[in-house]
Amino acid sequence: MKRLFAAAALALVLAAPAAASLPIFKSGTSVGEGRPLKAYATITPTVHLFGDSITAKLAVVADTKWVDPKRLQVTADFKPYEPTKAPTVLRLSIGRFEQVTWTWTLRCITSKCVPRTPPSDLYHFYQFPRAHIAYLTVDRKPAYGINASWPPIEVISQISPGVVEILAKTHDLNWQLGISPMAKPTYRISPTLLLWLSIGAAGIFVLAGAWFASRWYLVMRPRPVAATPLDPATTLDRAIAVLRYAHETGDETLQRKAFERVAAELGVRRADELTIVARELAWSQRTPEHEEVEEFAEQAGVPRKDEP
Repeated sequence: MKRLFAAAALALVLAAPAAASLPIFKSGTSVGEGRPLKAYATITPTVHLFGDSITAKLAVVADTKWVDPKRLQVTADFKPYEPTKAPTVLRLSIGRFEQVTWTWTLRCITSKCVPRTPPSDLYHFYQFPRAHIAYLTVDRKPAYGINASWPPIEVISQISPGVVEILAKTHDLNWQLGISPMAKPTYRISPTLLLWLSIGAAGIFVLAGAWFASRWYLVMRPRPVAATPLDPATTLDRAIAVLRYAHETGDETLQRKAFERVAAELGVRRADELTIVARELAWSQRTPEHEEVEEFAEQAGVPRKDEP
C-alpha cells in the first residue's frame, strides 16, 4: 500500500506543468502567468506487467501570439524502453490557444526490464530522463525551452509471488537451456559451383532462345517488294502508264479513271480532239480493245518501252 500511495503522490506532483527559463510577457498570455507555453508529461499505465506496452504523452500548450507551434522541437529518451512506431502528433487550436500532443507507444522486452532488483524480484521502478521542449528561431536555432518530467513507472513480473516462493524452495523447474553443438553442413555439390553452373545454363538458354527467335523472324518476316520504277516522268506519262496497266490487268474501273486522268492532263497541255476521245472512252459502255488503247497512248505521245 505504501508503494501505491507514493506512486500516486508522484503522479499528482508531476501532473503540474513543467517550468524552466522562459520569457515572461507582462501583457499576459492565454496559458497564464505571462508564459508563452507550458508542458505536461503523462504515462499510462504507470504500473504494468513485464512485456506490456505503455503510452507516453507530452502535451505542450502555447499562446500563438508569442509562439509558432510549428517551431517546437521535442527531445525525449525512453531507454531501455523502445518506441514500437513513430510518435503521433495531434494539434488542437482555439483562438490564441493551441495544444500540440506527442504520443509514443513504448515497450521493453529485454533483460534490462526484467524485475530482479531488490527489495523484490517481482517489481522494479523506472524513471525516464526529462523531456526537453525547445522553441526554435526562424533559422532553426534554439531560442529558449522548458523541461517536462515523466512520472515513474513500475514493472511487475508476470510470475506470481507463490510461484517464486515454490521455485525458491523446491527448484523443481530448470530454467537452463542446453544447446547441442551441430555438425558443419556437407554438400554433394559445392554451393558456389552450383551457382555458377546455374548461371551458365541460364546464359545458354538465353542465347538459344535468341537464336531461335532470329531464325523465326527471318522466316516469318514479310519479303521486301522492290518498287517498280515508273518509266514516264511527267504527270501525263504516269496517267497513260496507269491506263496501260489497268487495261493489261483487266481492271475496268481503274481503266475508266485512267482515261479521265489522261483527258484532264491533255486538257491542261493541249485542248484538242484527243481530249474528247479520252473522255468518250472513259464513259463508253464497251471496253476498248487493246489496239485502241495502244493507238490512243501513241497519239498522246508516250510510246511503249519495248517499241523502237
